[in-house]
Amino acid sequence: MKLPMKVSTATSNFMIGVAAAASAGVYFSRGDINPLVAGPVALGILIGAQVGTKIMEYLNSKTLRLIFIPILIYIALAMLWKG
Repeated sequence: MKLPMKVSTATSNFMIGVAAAASAGVYFSRGDINPLVAGPVALGILIGAQVGTKIMEYLNSKTLRLIFIPILIYIALAMLWKG
């Protein structure tokens, strides 16, 4: 699609977050999520998102690609292993 790396990375992370939030809502409504665990995790996500945004301002596309591709490969392999 010829999008810049930072745009495609941000879009991918956003879509993963939307799917995770929708899933979490279902699990929470069923009582499958412990609020004492979910609260600190949500706080960590919010802090991590802010820190990640600041770090991303200083990374060039090549460095970002070198960081992001292994993460995607790991996630894909984990999904294959569990699936």
